Amino acid sequence: KAVEAVQKACDMNPKLVVDVDAHLSIMDALIGAEDNLSKSADTNLRDVVAKCLRILTALSVNTGTRDSILHSEQSHECVKIASKIVSAGAELKIEIDTKSAASKEIPNLVATTTKLAKSSLDKELQIDDLVCIDSTSSKSDSTPKNSDDPTHELGGVVAYAGSVQFAPGDDWIGIRLTGSSAGKGKNDGSVKGTQYFDCEEMSGIFVKRAHVRRRRSESTRKDDSVQNTVISLPLKRPENSWRVLVVGDDPSLEEASFALLQSFSRNKEHRDVIMNNREFISTLATAIRSSTSMSFKLDSLELLSSFTMHYCESAEDLMQLFCDVIETQTRSLQLSRDRLEQSTSKHLLGVVALGLQNLLCCYQNVGDHMKPLRIASDLFVFLSDTLFSGPRSRRMAVSKTDGVLFSYLSSLFMLFLGHGDTRKVLSTTRHMSSLIRFIMMTSGAEKMDCHIAFSSEDGEEYWQAAHTHCLQTLMFIVNEASQVHLEKSYSTLIAECEPPSNAFRACLQHISDNPHGGASAVSARLLLIKLERLYFR
Repeated sequence: KAVEAVQKACDMNPKLVVDVDAHLSIMDALIGAEDNLSKSADTNLRDVVAKCLRILTALSVNTGTRDSILHSEQSHECVKIASKIVSAGAELKIEIDTKSAASKEIPNLVATTTKLAKSSLDKELQIDDLVCIDSTSSKSDSTPKNSDDPTHELGGVVAYAGSVQFAPGDDWIGIRLTGSSAGKGKNDGSVKGTQYFDCEEMSGIFVKRAHVRRRRSESTRKDDSVQNTVISLPLKRPENSWRVLVVGDDPSLEEASFALLQSFSRNKEHRDVIMNNREFISTLATAIRSSTSMSFKLDSLELLSSFTMHYCESAEDLMQLFCDVIETQTRSLQLSRDRLEQSTSKHLLGVVALGLQNLLCCYQNVGDHMKPLRIASDLFVFLSDTLFSGPRSRRMAVSKTDGVLFSYLSSLFMLFLGHGDTRKVLSTTRHMSSLIRFIMMTSGAEKMDCHIAFSSEDGEEYWQAAHTHCLQTLMFIVNEASQVHLEKSYSTLIAECEPPSNAFRACLQHISDNPHGGASAVSARLLLIKLERLYFR
């Protein structure tokens, strides 16, 4: 009842809630809820936690109360709790998928976070395996060179395995030191601001796989005939206490947690904590790949996509995740006939396309652009040709979601125009034909059968942006070199786009004659000049 009273006050006067420090009481209630978790689900507690999360989210987006919320001491704990709830939801979805497809291998996590390195010295390790660190087993700068080093023969449990940001290689093992070895480590599971696992101060250490050997438990020593079974990924992790409140048929708690993380991540300090929590990001990535819940995928991808504008270096694993999502959802669109399902897939693809656009700005190696460009081109070709060749009713039913997706995909093409190798991917018959068809559909020439009439409710600004992007892309790649690459003239290419070849020229003329056409009019004019010089008939 107290939480409901604060929620009503928040709806009417958010500043009053902060002025009387009621926001601190809500934070304390949220933090205290973790101590009240039991082994069975408590519907009332779940509702209270969800309301607390919503109140804090509402206050954090209000300009008059934002600073008081984001800079309070308890805000860090609130972010941790929201992350745990989201992780619990992700783990549940991974578990459901694993049970339904036990024979299938779980896809690799972001940064191969939980991929265990194989070694001829020992069997494959698992999270929570008892291990010893043996400095004499191999030569490496990561381990001591003599037995006098304090890390010689330390013992503990495997807490992390995979690649790290502070050194090359994917065969690093993070160990939580236990027993007499506790306190003799080098960190608390984090290195240079990145948290790989949790442990007490100076009870964590990272070593190469070659320096780690499995330590048998007492029960194993008593019966050598019993062999440890190596379990396939996903790896066993410590139990998340919030699992008791997360239920498959009620996503309200997870949605409230995602909303809080989105809101709080506007603050750099909170955002860095979330982005550097590799285990959290890895769990989300696995759930995105394996879960069938589109709402959870969408919330997860919106959160990850919002981080992409803050990366200062390439994020290969996130790039790979986004590429995988686009390929999977493109196949889903090609097979689905359900309009609601198609709309959800397009919304999700728009989120990923924007994130991909942000990530590509960090890449200096042109080769890294090739795969994202190809899958974006394949998706654009499918969407454009489906609209163009489909019945008129399909073009009349376009929405803002379609416009947003076309806008983000076409803006990706603009990023690649400065590179010869990537420009060749765009200078293919199928891609250029799709650009021509999209320009014709969005030219505003109402007499054309393929005309798409979009309004402000249909995201008119996004359709216009996509229209301009496509015109500029085509204008830049139309030249003698690309005509040679195509092994056909542009007049032949345009004639193959179904309508009479002069229809495209008429559309370009219509666009260039618009006194308020701006960049589109200029690009259409230049494109007409280029085509004339390249023997446009």
